Amino acid sequence: MKKGTKIGLGLASLLLGAMVLTGCTNSFCSSKDKAHILYAIDHGVCAYYTEEGAQQAKQENDVVGQVEGLNNVWYVARFSNCKSLQSLYTNARDKQNLNVPSLNYYIELDNVVLRHAIAAENLDPSTVTVEQIIGDNKEDRGILIRQGYLKYYGTNEKDSKKLWENWVTYSNEARMSEKLSVDECPTTDFNNFYQTQMKNSINGARSCLATKGGFYGNYGEGVAAEIEEKNWGYAWGKVGFLSGLLVYPIGWLIDTFAVGFNGGKQIAPTGNGVPQLLAILFVTLIVRTVMLLATFKQTTASSKMQELQPEIAKIQAKYPNSNSNQYEKQRMAQETQALYKKHKINPFTSILVMIVQFPVFICVWGAMQGSAVLSSGTFLGLNLSQSISSVMTNWSNWKNPASGVWTALGLFLLMSAAQTVAMLLPQWLAKAKKKKVAKLGRNPAQKEADSRTKWFTYIMLAVIIFMGFSLVSALGVYWFVGALFSIGQTLVTHFIMNRKKGVKKSK
Repeated sequence: MKKGTKIGLGLASLLLGAMVLTGCTNSFCSSKDKAHILYAIDHGVCAYYTEEGAQQAKQENDVVGQVEGLNNVWYVARFSNCKSLQSLYTNARDKQNLNVPSLNYYIELDNVVLRHAIAAENLDPSTVTVEQIIGDNKEDRGILIRQGYLKYYGTNEKDSKKLWENWVTYSNEARMSEKLSVDECPTTDFNNFYQTQMKNSINGARSCLATKGGFYGNYGEGVAAEIEEKNWGYAWGKVGFLSGLLVYPIGWLIDTFAVGFNGGKQIAPTGNGVPQLLAILFVTLIVRTVMLLATFKQTTASSKMQELQPEIAKIQAKYPNSNSNQYEKQRMAQETQALYKKHKINPFTSILVMIVQFPVFICVWGAMQGSAVLSSGTFLGLNLSQSISSVMTNWSNWKNPASGVWTALGLFLLMSAAQTVAMLLPQWLAKAKKKKVAKLGRNPAQKEADSRTKWFTYIMLAVIIFMGFSLVSALGVYWFVGALFSIGQTLVTHFIMNRKKGVKKSK
């Protein structure tokens, strides 16, 4: 193949890869989903009680008071009620050296949000109870959990999908309180910092592919967010072609299996993650099996090429100077091509298999990354929505075995080992076959080519392991299961090819 052709194919592959990655990893999150996620991250500093409950819950330095306009609804305010906000606030004050608003400002903002949430449900504030506001977090999730997202979601009919519209309105309304001084309100620099940090929190939000609407995920300190139901039409029209063609159907399979393994019940955000793990297992096996059947002819041809390695090695040994001698290089290429033709093998078959499989595997990855079901649940203390890296690099987790850090470490080691074996096993088998012709000497040109192939394999292996380390834990399970399937496929194919070879020799 000419150098120009190789470069052209390489550029075309990169372009195809970029298109596939873009089409398969688009976010399914709507503006309303993002508003719910934002509120789950920052749900305020106030916890609401009856007067008696507030006095019992009060701790030193807490601010306690009655909500204006509501009967027997009291608040207990402390930054630790919302750890995400507390972390952001501390960062702005101590690391960014910004003037930060007072706790009293956040109390006023929370009460503004509460009043608007009550109004959104057309309730009389004087009749609203604490139980209605907070709910029981199981069946009735409460007014704030149902309507608190309005803090970030635009309500103007023409701008109903505009994030941050209400946040500006509510913040200005809180500023108007006679209880606050100017110094207690946020500065422009702080507001800009706050919005930037919160936007960064949702820019990577992708776990919104839900075939049934409900509460999913683990945001802030374990708070679930309400995610809208997505149908096939949404995937085609709002997300993209490949998302409608492959990502949504795979996501539907994940949801169906997870709910099925959960006894037909909706997946709880903090429930046992076993149904999700089983869903990953079955979906991965189904997709890999379908792809194996679809590319069986090409995969078999690639295996035949591996079987011919001893013959190819003999040809290469005949022309030790092919890397510098044009005649030897041409003769070696002719004999190699004749060998392929004799056994009816197309050397570009393996490339064709990759072109077919690559979009599908990326779309499976996109579906698992976007699945709302997989963002919920824990397994042996490890939250499936957390990345392995975030768990293992949080040094405080190592002091708390219940944090799932050992589960994360075990998953990372298993995934890395399985991926290593899956990618290097074909090379190990080919190397074993070449031992028969090792005495003939090695072709320097082929030695250089083998070295490039080896380094490419190592680089790809490192990339896959890094991705498994940095992405959510559910995808680490996907990489592990997929690697086991690849190992089994390689061994079975190797056994079948050796058996056929043995039968031919006996004849």
